Amino acid sequence: MEIRHYWSMAVAAVGFRLVLVLFGGDLHLASRPEVSTPLTSLRRLAEGYWLKQVSMSPYSGSMYHGSPLLLSVLGPLTSKRSGGHHSHIYCSLVFVAVDFIAAMLIRSTGRTLQMARNRSLKSLDLTKSVNNSVNVSAGDTASLIYLWNPWTIITCVGSCTSPIENLMVVIMLHGACSRLAPLAAFGYVMATHLSLYPAILILPVALLLGYGPDTPPTKVFLQKGLSANKIDMSDNGKGTSQKGFGQFSWKPILHFILWVFIWSCYVLSLNSIILNKVGGLQEMFEKTYGFILTVKDLSPNIGVLW
Repeated sequence: MEIRHYWSMAVAAVGFRLVLVLFGGDLHLASRPEVSTPLTSLRRLAEGYWLKQVSMSPYSGSMYHGSPLLLSVLGPLTSKRSGGHHSHIYCSLVFVAVDFIAAMLIRSTGRTLQMARNRSLKSLDLTKSVNNSVNVSAGDTASLIYLWNPWTIITCVGSCTSPIENLMVVIMLHGACSRLAPLAAFGYVMATHLSLYPAILILPVALLLGYGPDTPPTKVFLQKGLSANKIDMSDNGKGTSQKGFGQFSWKPILHFILWVFIWSCYVLSLNSIILNKVGGLQEMFEKTYGFILTVKDLSPNIGVLW
């Protein structure tokens, strides 16, 4: 069951962001190292885009440490000016839309998990538990928490690229919960490419793909199978025994690995094209992943983050 007035609260969250972007003036959030880091700063991205426009490497000096893809997508927006507003207003408007899309994907993921839970309970003949369970949608709740989270609001209006990174992580989890290996691989490759930190999510993604979303322990199905040897009908109309539930499958994981390789090659090819004659992939790796792992640049006071 949906939360009452869900869309009113969701629209209010988007409207609140728009008010801060359009009428909040310069909140000076871009100068806060807790909000805008050397990896996510739009000011540094604008500097990298300017260097690229004058046929120099965007990684010259120690200003820009982000992805070349962001230079092509957000770079042109940083050069536009709007009278009476801060210089990065167009990027902030894009981030508002990105946050809304992420919230809708979170909502869809919650519904997927809830349907998987209900199917698991019904397969155990626990229909009474399904009927008596709380009907408040977990997806609606999670999406509203995301939209009204003070931190996501600050990063949305704080001139940093964190909303895009958040969206890629949400896409990865949505694909894993839906057992869509190509989508999960796309989100994983992009999230890792943008900030590297989401690489540690490989284990939960593999478990979601291998076991499926919200699967009860295999022992429960085995005990139920001993008491009654029934046949459940799957969504495709094929009969499967209860012993088939809860078993780990390597096929989705191998499919995921294949798509990770494909998306990685595609992303690297795009980066190579963007950096043609103004740098190269080796310099990109040194200035992005090398910076993340070694943290040579301590301005602005990036030590606060650790």
